[in-house]
Amino acid sequence: MSNESDPIYYALNVSLFAFTLQSGSYLDSQELINESPTTFQHKYEKILKDNFSYKLNFPDSFPQVRQDLPNSDNYELLNNRTKGTRQFWLLSSKDTNQNPIQPKPLYRLLVYPQKLSDTFALLINIFRPQAEGFDGVQLTEVGEFNPNQCLTLKNDPHFIGETYLITAYLSQSQPTNPESLKTHGENLLKQLFGDVCPDFYQADIFLDGCILEFSRPKKSQIRYFVLFYFTDATSEQLKEIYWDLPELFLYYHKITNVFQKSRIYSDELDKLIREEIESKSKLLGDLDLATLKIQLKELLKTVPKYTSQLRNLEDCFNTLNIHARNYQLKLKRLQGQVKDELDIFGRFAERESETFKLQIQADLNYSKPGSQLLDQAIASIRGLVEIDQAESDRQLQQTLQDSEKEDKKRDRDLENTIQAVGTGIGVGVGFAGILAAGYPLIEKPWVLPSPQHPVLPPHPFIVAVVVSCLCGGGLGWLAWFFTKRHLKAKSSSVEAIPPGSD
Repeated sequence: MSNESDPIYYALNVSLFAFTLQSGSYLDSQELINESPTTFQHKYEKILKDNFSYKLNFPDSFPQVRQDLPNSDNYELLNNRTKGTRQFWLLSSKDTNQNPIQPKPLYRLLVYPQKLSDTFALLINIFRPQAEGFDGVQLTEVGEFNPNQCLTLKNDPHFIGETYLITAYLSQSQPTNPESLKTHGENLLKQLFGDVCPDFYQADIFLDGCILEFSRPKKSQIRYFVLFYFTDATSEQLKEIYWDLPELFLYYHKITNVFQKSRIYSDELDKLIREEIESKSKLLGDLDLATLKIQLKELLKTVPKYTSQLRNLEDCFNTLNIHARNYQLKLKRLQGQVKDELDIFGRFAERESETFKLQIQADLNYSKPGSQLLDQAIASIRGLVEIDQAESDRQLQQTLQDSEKEDKKRDRDLENTIQAVGTGIGVGVGFAGILAAGYPLIEKPWVLPSPQHPVLPPHPFIVAVVVSCLCGGGLGWLAWFFTKRHLKAKSSSVEAIPPGSD
């Protein structure tokens, strides 16, 4: 048994299962993704060239991805032209182990790219070939299996998630409690991925070995498994399902990815309900028409934002249900292949994914009444705006009617004045005719004073003129006065008739 302070891990394997979206779009984005297999190929080739060129024997050219893409959802990307075999690429290291009889490469690296539904799946496995007595890996050597921490696609813009599976033999008896191997697991992860160890999540018996999971399904897109062998039986059983793990892990990451996005949509909905819908729906006292219209416009702006976030959350719920079912179907097939319940995988389907669905459903139940509140608020404010607008329209109409009455009154007064003046002038002109008729009197001689009549009498023409002026003007004024009075009384009687009367 090795010293705990200086452990040795035998036949160490480090597998990366990474996933990036190949086609389609994200729920909250209008961007349509359609990445070619060649573009994906350049990504993993760069990882290998930049970090393993000094360690591995590279051929003159990399295997090309296939150009005759089949009409299928799932297919392998490499084309080695060997039918009936799995299409992967295997490289060996320049260095060999110390076995003098049958030396083996010190490292081997396997590359297996696939297209699974709308996603590119990449499996990179770097391992120490099994060779009894010559396959031990010191803890200080472990970092060489992931130089520069290069085994990742997390910086890809279409990254969905990735799972690491680290396996190794331990030369000790199998513990009854798998969690007791937590220190071994943490040591390996620190050497491979840096000093910050991911959160420990659970441990269990797995294919007659012990497996530890380090993950945060609700928040992280990266998961780590450390599987310790104690007999060859574990390794042999793992081979039965190893090539199917990419599809199972893909559904896991789609489930967790959708749930993590749903947290964003749920928070946005909660913020909209609290800060916009509820606050802007409150009707304060003494709201004028301008204020109500502004409030209505603000609420109407909230409608598309609320509808969009609610639709995104509903899409998350439906999408999660689909991926959860696919996960369960795939897991059931793997359980049948190894005749093992694979509890650590099954627990995710029974516990986490069900909790995710319940959480999203609860968020939807909380958020949907916000739609009713929004509709009611808009309807209420619209009603108030319509009432206020109708009242303003009535006041404006009354003002116009009053103005029209004043204009008509002024027109009638002017008309009456013109008629009265015309009447007065007519009467005056009539008496002017009388004056003209008295014109012959001007030829009569003026009777001078005599002893009998010492006072000078007025000339007959002057008397005619004075009498005509007094009578004509007076009668003309009287005619104007009475005519105006008659017309005013007539106008008043017309105004007194109610509208619509016959």
